[in-house]
Amino acid sequence: MTDQDLSDLTLADASAQIRSGVLAPVELTELMLARIDRLNPELVAFVTVAREEALADARAAEAEIRGGKYRGPLHGIPLSIKDNIATKGIRTTAGSKVLEDCVPDHDATVVARLREAGAVILGKTNMHEWANGGTTINPFYGTTRNPWDTERIAGGSSGGSAAGVAASLGLGSLGTDNGGSVRNPASLCGIVGLKPTYGRVSRFGHVPGDGGFSTNHVGAFSKTVRDCALILQAIAGQDPKDPNSADEPVPDYEDGLDAGVEGLRVGIVKDYFDRYMTRAVREAFAEAQGQLESLGAKLVEVEVPHLDATRVAWPCITRPENVVENLPYLTARPRDYSPRLLRQNIGAMLIPADAYVTAQRIRRLLCREFDEVFEQVDIIAAPTAAVPAPTIEESERAVMVVDGEEIRLESPGVNFRSLFTTPFNLTGLPALSVNCGFSAAGLPIGLQLVGPRFQEERVLRAAHAYEQAAGWYRRKPPVGG
Repeated sequence: MTDQDLSDLTLADASAQIRSGVLAPVELTELMLARIDRLNPELVAFVTVAREEALADARAAEAEIRGGKYRGPLHGIPLSIKDNIATKGIRTTAGSKVLEDCVPDHDATVVARLREAGAVILGKTNMHEWANGGTTINPFYGTTRNPWDTERIAGGSSGGSAAGVAASLGLGSLGTDNGGSVRNPASLCGIVGLKPTYGRVSRFGHVPGDGGFSTNHVGAFSKTVRDCALILQAIAGQDPKDPNSADEPVPDYEDGLDAGVEGLRVGIVKDYFDRYMTRAVREAFAEAQGQLESLGAKLVEVEVPHLDATRVAWPCITRPENVVENLPYLTARPRDYSPRLLRQNIGAMLIPADAYVTAQRIRRLLCREFDEVFEQVDIIAAPTAAVPAPTIEESERAVMVVDGEEIRLESPGVNFRSLFTTPFNLTGLPALSVNCGFSAAGLPIGLQLVGPRFQEERVLRAAHAYEQAAGWYRRKPPVGG
């Protein structure tokens, strides 16, 4: 198998080849590890490569499959894990200096479920410090670079996972999403990123202190929507170790994936998204809407009256919840935080209780308003990010010029990169980003599809229909492509 073959290989394709005996898990894992050796020094997608563990996993998978004990579509498939999800015996830093030597004695539930499915764990991916930002410019483990242009960020906080999948350093990855940290880097790196409904996927074994306990989700990255459905199938479902996991039946996410969108009502939210998106994103989103219509979907304009309130409600909820988990470390080791994150955590301590309670009331209002919208439509379509990937230099200055206007990328509340994603962390709705085109500079742009609670299969079906018709997933980045 050549490097080009690896670049074109999807999880579903590899799974079929492994099952038929055309491809062996050990061969595939060795090829992936060699590719990581070659490309990771430039991309900094991985913090820890679990070489020996991965090869042992691959040998075990190969022996089982040859012995007639095939476990399913993830058996023998090399995947990576964001570095804030516990992996037994493999370092888990949460992108922090505080946990630089942390080696868990247990697997997170999602990792355990991947292992049960026979997956091969390649290692841990780079991330924003404590998952608290959208650039993956990490002061301790390096800056993850975008495979489409290595002078640009990969997004965050799960930037290493997104860059790794985009550059074929693995066939999928797990990340976390507190305000867009799966969907934002998926958009900027031109791949698929899914944040399931809050409670659909267990958060047991997720490092505390890297997101609000009521806004943070574990999600999945992949090259295609079908691949994403296969990963979700393995990790979804109630977990007695996580009191917030939901006792909801888990459907077959691949079943019905090819049903199309004929007659599907697609909501386009008035005003909010249109107000912030830049020209390249606006043009790509308009083209995506046209593609959905050509597939038989019906576009319906809808209104969420208080959507703008997300910008104040989300930080007033997630930051106090997050800082509570950080307090022991902040008290004992404040100098082991970057100055930016230390300031933010101190600010979070000053958010009064009445602001937190008011924000929760706003959240309840927004949930009701989205419920009302889903009485009119089946899914919602919106851009994932307002701008394509900024340069690393622009991100460090937190200022970029787009369409002749200066844009500030950071703010005390919701930053500019997360304007389009945080509403669905606040409401807990399932949301997926799929590539919907490129800017004039060749940078990916994401289409975000959102469904009612626990309707991931509807979101996946719509995203798959769009993806296959539009064909953007066939385009590969210069690095690793």
